[in-house]
Amino acid sequence: MSKNFKKNLLFSSPFFEFENVNLASKLHQHINTLNIDGIESNVANQVKHNLSESKFDFFNSEVDVIKETRTFLASCLKDILNNLYNTDDDYKIAFTDSWYHIGTKNSSHDLHAHINCSWCGIFYIQSGELDKGGHTFFCNPIFSNFLDIGTVHHNDTEHIVIPKNGKLVFFPSYLKHYQSIYEGNEQRVVVAFNCSILEKY
Repeated sequence: MSKNFKKNLLFSSPFFEFENVNLASKLHQHINTLNIDGIESNVANQVKHNLSESKFDFFNSEVDVIKETRTFLASCLKDILNNLYNTDDDYKIAFTDSWYHIGTKNSSHDLHAHINCSWCGIFYIQSGELDKGGHTFFCNPIFSNFLDIGTVHHNDTEHIVIPKNGKLVFFPSYLKHYQSIYEGNEQRVVVAFNCSILEKY
């Protein structure tokens, strides 16, 4: 006996990937001209291991490569929003926080989520030694307190992003994530940022 029913897939999490190797190379050159000493942001120091981190104002500079970066990232987020809402609008976007990490051997970043923003991004500038770990793990926000074959449809607990020079990921701020231990000798350089949408035109 056939039955009529309506199927809804609720609470999916959008996750977008872009690539810009040329811009990553320019940012790497710029970061190499800067001096950094430990966790300069002084934010959640206890979850960061063998990492140096800039203050959270990296995009506030008016040097050409930073202006180019802001323009590119804002255009990506506009594309994301128009894709999600099936529109063709323009948006005023604020980069509320922006910073870079330099990871050395045995660096890691414990589980966390970002606050006071709607969208977050990670731009992999120098991926280091790819066979030495340091992947980014995003956790499934849907929690099940019982597992059997009836819950297989949401059993994926993590989404893994393997760093690659120029890879850029955007994700909603509620997604918890962490960086596994990176065991390479070459530095791992990452730029991260938080965004808020101020207006739609």
